[in-house]
Amino acid sequence: MSGSPTFPIPASLQELESAPYNLLPYPNDFEDDDEAARAESFHKLIRVVEAGNRSLISNGLGLFEVPDGEEDLDAWNDTERIQALYTLVRKSDSLAPATRTRLVKALCDAVHGLSEALANPGAVMAQTQQSNDGEEGGVGGANSFVVSQSFRDAMACHIYMLFTVMFLTESKEKLGKSLNAGTSSSSSGRGGSKSKSKSSKSKGQNTEVEDLAASRAACAEAMHHASLAMSEHKSRLWRRGVVDEAIVGLPCRIAYQMLESSTGVIARKASSGDAALQMIAATVDSAPCLLNTVVAALVDLLHTYDHIAPLVAELCCIVNGQVLATELLREIGRLDTTEGSNDTGNKASGIKNIAPFISELAAVRPRVVLSNISLLLPHLDSEPYIMRSAIVNSIGHILVREDQTLMENKDDEEGSDEESKDERHVVNMAKTRTSLFDILCDRTCDITSFTRGAALKVLNDLTEKQSLPLDRIMPVTAIAIDRLQDKAVMVRRYAMQLLTSLLENNPFMGMLNPEPYREKVRELEAYLKCNIPEEILKARDTALEEAKNDESQGERELHEIESAALAAAIADAEAKKEEEALSEAESTFLAKVRALKFASQALAFTELFENSNASFRTMLMSSNSSDVTEALRFFVRAKHFGLPCAVTGTKKALALMWSNETNIQEEVLRAFIEVFVAEPGTEGKELLPENQIAQNLLDLVCEANVSELASIEEALGRLVKKEIIPPDVFSVLWAIASQARGELRASAVLVISMAASADPNIVDSAYRLQNLYDAGLGDHIEENHDWKTARSAACALQRVARAKVDPSSAKYIILDLISERLVAIARGDWCDDANVDDTNAWFCAAEQSINAIFTICPSPEKVSMEILLGHQQVIFGCSDDSSTASTLRLARFFFVLGHIALKLLMYTEVLSSSVRRANAAKTVKKQESASTGATENSESKEDEGDDAIEAELGLAAQAEAETERKVAEISENEIVGRGIISLFTPMLLRVVANENGTYSSPVLMQSATLALCKCMCISKSFCEKHLSLLFSVLAKAPNDDQDLRANIVVALGDLAFRFPNELEPYTPKIYACLRDKSIRVRRHTLMVLTHLILNDMVKVKGQVCEIALCLQDNESTIRDMARLLFHELSKRTNSPIYNLLPDIVSQLSQLDLKQEVFREIMQFLLSFIKKDRQNEMLLEKLVLRFPKCTTINQKAD
Repeated sequence: MSGSPTFPIPASLQELESAPYNLLPYPNDFEDDDEAARAESFHKLIRVVEAGNRSLISNGLGLFEVPDGEEDLDAWNDTERIQALYTLVRKSDSLAPATRTRLVKALCDAVHGLSEALANPGAVMAQTQQSNDGEEGGVGGANSFVVSQSFRDAMACHIYMLFTVMFLTESKEKLGKSLNAGTSSSSSGRGGSKSKSKSSKSKGQNTEVEDLAASRAACAEAMHHASLAMSEHKSRLWRRGVVDEAIVGLPCRIAYQMLESSTGVIARKASSGDAALQMIAATVDSAPCLLNTVVAALVDLLHTYDHIAPLVAELCCIVNGQVLATELLREIGRLDTTEGSNDTGNKASGIKNIAPFISELAAVRPRVVLSNISLLLPHLDSEPYIMRSAIVNSIGHILVREDQTLMENKDDEEGSDEESKDERHVVNMAKTRTSLFDILCDRTCDITSFTRGAALKVLNDLTEKQSLPLDRIMPVTAIAIDRLQDKAVMVRRYAMQLLTSLLENNPFMGMLNPEPYREKVRELEAYLKCNIPEEILKARDTALEEAKNDESQGERELHEIESAALAAAIADAEAKKEEEALSEAESTFLAKVRALKFASQALAFTELFENSNASFRTMLMSSNSSDVTEALRFFVRAKHFGLPCAVTGTKKALALMWSNETNIQEEVLRAFIEVFVAEPGTEGKELLPENQIAQNLLDLVCEANVSELASIEEALGRLVKKEIIPPDVFSVLWAIASQARGELRASAVLVISMAASADPNIVDSAYRLQNLYDAGLGDHIEENHDWKTARSAACALQRVARAKVDPSSAKYIILDLISERLVAIARGDWCDDANVDDTNAWFCAAEQSINAIFTICPSPEKVSMEILLGHQQVIFGCSDDSSTASTLRLARFFFVLGHIALKLLMYTEVLSSSVRRANAAKTVKKQESASTGATENSESKEDEGDDAIEAELGLAAQAEAETERKVAEISENEIVGRGIISLFTPMLLRVVANENGTYSSPVLMQSATLALCKCMCISKSFCEKHLSLLFSVLAKAPNDDQDLRANIVVALGDLAFRFPNELEPYTPKIYACLRDKSIRVRRHTLMVLTHLILNDMVKVKGQVCEIALCLQDNESTIRDMARLLFHELSKRTNSPIYNLLPDIVSQLSQLDLKQEVFREIMQFLLSFIKKDRQNEMLLEKLVLRFPKCTTINQKAD
């Protein structure tokens, strides 16, 4: 070895035992008789290396320089040192931890020493410069100094030895991780009998792990130092700076392995990932000849590991210049992404790992990716969607960064002399940005949902960072609205987020209500038409005159001429805007043109949202919770910007309070708070003033329908329970209820009643009840016939507990007064007998008043009798012969009669429940006392105690059965059989039958029929007796009285729930209502049948064919309801649709249906038949029906 002029880097460590190295596994004097001697031999070898290190530190580069004329022998890095290093490195895995630590330290010290000697040659370099100056006449200098061959040999030897140690360490660490991953799962289920031994082992393992981490860090630091030294001083290490690729490549080779282990932040720190990147960067900077090798290695790493992409992107930032990033992009552009090869799985996983590098690089070096974007764009037509998504993300990073750069350049280039060059750059950049935006917009219609979602997400990021050009706002908004119809949930979510961002970052004013913009546009257009320049005005007048003389020209052509003249004036004004000298009139005209352009764009922007109400509501009613959540958040933002669609959308969203998913309910509550209770943009943390909250609630209630009011009550009740709404809000509402008039008073009382459903204390006090009496039931209500306020007050009273008879109590006194007013309302004392609308408004107030009477009165049955007798006195004791008045009075009487009968049934059941609870509590108490007595007495009396308990339980069961019998007797015979109501049922039946057509008033017939239905719900015998009458009324109902038919259908649904056996023979007549001419009747019928079928109250028979026909109804709500019914039926285990299909096919084929309608219905129904066996059986059943077909069309069907 001493005679060899160089130390070539071997292919493997074992090659050092062959020529030209000729090393031995162990030195000749190595003693390994026993473990002690072996350990001592290793210590001797370590001391040899450490002694050489001390010599190197003290003498530096002088150890390797020999005087002129002497042979260049490797005196420091001699055979003994190399042999010692080889033996130690070769056996490093079997060394004791302390010995191995010394070896690593010695190697690192040697590499540090050699690197420092190369960086600071000191006197050796000065002496060399003097000799060169003497020989070459002063030509040369510092750059001509080159170290000796022996130094290069020592450098190569020690770097290789350090590389080998690091390679063995990383391989061992990687193997250990794989073994731990394989054994952790198998050992996790074992018992803990050896916990003590394991804990003692874990301490030793922790120490070993700490030592290993320290040695890895030391080796990485030394190799990093060596790579920097070789990079910065390559002209000293090699003549003319021509590097030795084998030596320079060693840091890169180990750096690749270190990067493989850098799977996370902790692992990256443990494996010194930062140092590895620095090593590769130093190698690329110092040895351009290794660039292709480095690029190939990095691409292989990207292909194999999924965590490498951000590391390589960071490396591209560390390396000087763009050469490494460019070469990597060129290699990625050459990738074969077709699916024709055999290793499709490996290729797909490799592309999945490589694709993120594109977006990671674009985030840190967007200019580089932009310069080489042509290499990547062909992959937009490739199969892997991950590659397409990565390119889309990279385009987003480029557009954001280039937009910022362009803005900075505009600020910096003011006053620049190179204006033409700057203008060309701006023009080119604008073209590039336009092309990139076109690509993004095209990718929103990509074949894969992931890429579509990525494109929308990038557009959302551009919008949030205000990098979306003004001319792209309208197209992007239209794209986002269109993507709301996408079949993928992820795409719809990103589309809704994009719309929300467009709202929040719109370039127009804060409020986007379209009405002010429409008014502004009309105003500006009128001004511009009146101030058109003279030459354009003359041409317009001439054209208008010619058009008026031409009889073939109409109003449309005249309007087009006006519009063309205005457009020409606008174009002329915009062409003059660059001129410096403009008259005052021209400047004003130009300002108006700009204002018109702004207002028109703002109006078009808002109209895009307003015209997309259907899409927003579809998202809101989606079965996916993500769609609902995003739609709610959008409506909250839209409300803050004043979009009208937000008001209707928020009202529709309140119906989601009844959703089964808790997260949707919470999102609805959050939206309710942000829209009506909290300050905009504070996310519910800062509330509005109390007056504003009260006004928002009043506005919401005023415009709501019945279903929306129920949802509002649920939301408001939850907010009151959570104490989110301040108590002062209700003080404001009480003040409004006392002072306001009309609709506002009724709304205030209604909001108070809604809140009282969650907190009865809002109304349940003598003071508040007095306020409620004055505001909702006082003289104002009587004088103005304000039935809405009376209804709201009655709703509030239903939150109050039943009054206890106590004449000394203020609350009892005020409740007694309230009861008197409720009786007056129920009797209709204030109604106008000549006004039908007044009676129609009275119905709701009377219904809630009766409900309130049964809630607060101690004896509601007595009060009910008083109401009925009052009606009797008014109707039959009145001398007024006006038929209209008596008809309305009779209608009111029948309404009260039916509702009181129904409330008496409910009141009876409430009393029965109270009796059962009292008996149960009494029984439990006796059982507890009996069990206590049994424990205290002796064991001889245990049998007697048990017998007593059993006897008591038997008596309790007997008492409960007796209670139920009495309740059934009352409901069956007393209420409509022997009570006061039974006195009026003959008259009710006569009016409902209307045999001679005597009663022609629709209000009377509807009221009487509804009362009959309520009485039928009470008694089974009464129901069975008069069912035929009810169906005859349904059949004979006038065509224009759809309310009567709809009410009867709904009542039949209630009767079917209460008495299903009695209604079963009339089921075909209920199905027949599905063919009614009225949409409302058909919708009510289908809704009733849906509930009955899904609750197994009606058997699904052949009449289901009528429901199948509803799949092609002209009304969309009916079609959707029919589809919902079949979807719910398909979820059942007994396959009802499969069993019904033969009958449905037969009955449909007998009808005169168009072939397209028949096929669409069958296509929908057959989609629920999933099993092959069912398809085969269904085919057999249909074939058997062919002989029964009488026409060719039936066979074709």
